[in-house]
Parts: sequence; C-alpha cells; structure tokens
Amino acid sequence: MVKVKMISRSNLEWSKDRSGEVPRAHRNYDPTLNPMSKQVEFTRAVRAAKLDRMFAKPFVGALNGHIDTVKSLATDLTNVGTLVSGAMDGGLIVWDTMLKKPRVTINAHKNSVEGVCVSPDGVACFSASSDKIVRMWDMDQSETLAGSEPLPVAEYLGDFPFSSIDHHYRRPHFATSSEFVLIWDVNRTKPVQKFEWGDDTVSHCRLNKVESDLLACCMTDRGVCVYDLRTKCAHTKVVMEMCCTSLSWSPMDPNVFVAGSDDWNCYLFDLRLPGRPRNVFQGHIHPVTSVDFAPTGTHFCAGSQDNTVRVWELSQTTKSTSQELFHTKRMAKVFSVKWSLDNNYIFSGSEDANVRIWKADASRPIRPLRGAEKNSFNYLRALRDKYSNFQEVRKITNQRNTPKFIRKTALRKKRIQLREAVKEMSRTKSDNLKPLAKRKVVQSIK
Repeated sequence: MVKVKMISRSNLEWSKDRSGEVPRAHRNYDPTLNPMSKQVEFTRAVRAAKLDRMFAKPFVGALNGHIDTVKSLATDLTNVGTLVSGAMDGGLIVWDTMLKKPRVTINAHKNSVEGVCVSPDGVACFSASSDKIVRMWDMDQSETLAGSEPLPVAEYLGDFPFSSIDHHYRRPHFATSSEFVLIWDVNRTKPVQKFEWGDDTVSHCRLNKVESDLLACCMTDRGVCVYDLRTKCAHTKVVMEMCCTSLSWSPMDPNVFVAGSDDWNCYLFDLRLPGRPRNVFQGHIHPVTSVDFAPTGTHFCAGSQDNTVRVWELSQTTKSTSQELFHTKRMAKVFSVKWSLDNNYIFSGSEDANVRIWKADASRPIRPLRGAEKNSFNYLRALRDKYSNFQEVRKITNQRNTPKFIRKTALRKKRIQLREAVKEMSRTKSDNLKPLAKRKVVQSIK
C-alpha cells in the first residue's frame, strides 16, 4: 500500500487582498541556513515598534446630543452596539454606536442622572437620579417610539438622593447607593434589603459579575465595604487615606476589584488579602472619577479630572505606569468610562457634554484583516512583544505625547514623593539610633 500525503491550502490564506501584494512563498526556518536570523528579527522588531506608534490613532469619534456633563454610562449585554448615557441635566440617551447616532432621547429626570444600568436580558434600562427617584425604561419601546417621548414603565421612590445604581446579574434585583445601600426588587416599590456601616454617605456601589451576591461600595468616610446579599451582612471593610470615588469588579476573578481614589491613584484589591492593595497604579494628576474592567479581565481603564483616560495592564504587577493615554485638545474633565463588550472600544463621558469613542488597541485597524495582511500584522506584534524588554524597542513602545501641564505636574509630584521618602528614611534612621527605652513603640489612642 502506498502512502499519500495530501497538501491542503485555504484560498483565504493564499489569495491576495490587493493586486500589489507580494505573493506568499515557502521558507525554510532551519537555524543553520539562517545565521543572521536573530539580527534580522531584532531589526524588524524595532521597525514594528515604530510602525505601531506611527499608526496609533485611538480616537474614533464623538457622540453629540447632551447639553450638560455626561455623568454615567452603561452597555447592553445583549447588543454590542447599544450604549446608554445619563447627563447632569436629567437627560437619558440610548445610542447606536455603529451609526454614531442616538436612537432616542429621553428627559428622564428633573435633576442629575447619577447612574444608569441595563438589565442582563437587555429588556429594561434603569436610571437613578439625585431627585430621589429610580425609573425603569423599556428598551424595545424606546426603539419603536423613537419619534415620541417614552414613558417610564415603573418608578421607585427613595428617602435620599441616589448616587449610583447597578443591576444584579442573575436575579431581577438592582442595588442603589445613597445614605444607605438598598436592594430593590423590580416587581416591588419598596427595598427588600438595606445595608449600612456607620453614618456616612455611600457614593458608589457595584455588584460582582461572577459571584453575583457580593456587593462592593465606596463611602465618604474613606472606606470600601463589601457586603454579602446571602447572609445579609457585611463581609469586610478597608479604610484608605483618601476617599474612593468608583470601583469595578474583575469579570474573570471574583476576588479582585479595582478602586479609583481622590489621591490620583487606582488600587487593586484582593478579598483574600483585604489588609493592603495588591498593586497601586499611578499616572493621573487629579482625582480619579471612574474605572471599568475590560471583558477579558486583563486590563482596566480609568477617567480622571485631568481630562485624560488611561489604560493599565494587570499582568505587569511590578509596573504601575499606564499602558495608554487618551486625550484631545477639547476634552474636559472625564466623569465616566465604560469598556465595550467586544473588547475593542472604550467610551468616555466628559464635562463638555460629549461621549467619545476610543480604540482599546490604538494602532490596530478598525476594518477586518484577512489573508497575508493579518499574518503580517500578527507577526510584527509577536516580534514587538518578544523584544519588548530591549531598550531600543521599549523606548519607542513607551513613548507618548503627554500634554505639557500633565507632564509638569507629574514631575512636580515625583519630586514631592522623593522628598517625603528622604524625610521618612531620615526619621526612621534617627529613631533607630535612640536608646530602646526612649523609642516610641506604642502609639497612644485617645
């Protein structure tokens, strides 16, 4: 019996996308036949890093429709192209991000819309306002009645102004934050659960995406609390040096969440080690107003009052600087950020009443890649990552055009931190030179 080996080739891989492309050819990767392969690869890696920065154009477009600050954003789990935004003038807009046009504009509240969320089934949208009212809107009705003003399906009255809202991922419940943390049933007008820890206001709350009965919230007493809806009690509380303004759970690890603080930093916490943060991400020069995780759980983005949006990578636990920096000349303070469900775009709402769309991967083309073009793009990316630790490649990859006022403020911040570190070292050294009886071992508590 004669053995026959069949060669199968896909027309998609071997056909040319353009008439001017060089046809694909076979290569022999034997190292003995390519003695200069490492040098050639390094040269290509440097060129790939340069091309990556040359074609980095993250800004996609702006959605104009609000007349005041965009305070909150929400995405639909059933439709990638749907985005809901709420503004401080009480307006609510359902956007079609593919067409960059609003599907419907709603005068939802008399006061500011502090939070919006969409139910996991994509049927209803909830808006919480500082006028002590939570309204439920029908998403299908808003599409069919685009020419008229939709009416709310239900209303939920509270005793205090609401500051945020989030929907449960498995049950028809949603959580709101005000003076207390309240759990509401969609079919009831009164809250079914109530959580409180102290007398301070709760500024932000988020439900876990994996362990959906875990609820985390930020408080004005500089605390970050985690509650368990099953046991109806508090799980843990972390007190920080300054107030946390927002937080977001990791969609992949139920024990991890990131919190944005007024001290310009983002903190990564793990419930298994609640005493201290796992990592501190620096870069902003003003308070962080909003954070959100990527659907893959490997990155997260943050918006700040310094008019920028930054992206960090969690895999580089020793590196606290941001991977990407998004800004425009006309963009004002950023109050809300949201990562798209297809992991390709980032939405940001700012004080100039615009919702901006950014590419999560700044240099990747928006159009689909196929054939030899896709193979070339993946090959150059692999070379850039392989030689990313070399100084020539790292210098080009980390280069960003930072605004002048941000660069100056960051340098001033580093000098202040250096002076404080020198003072602390001198203080510790002088304290250790004292006799043991004169050292301050126990701190007095009044």
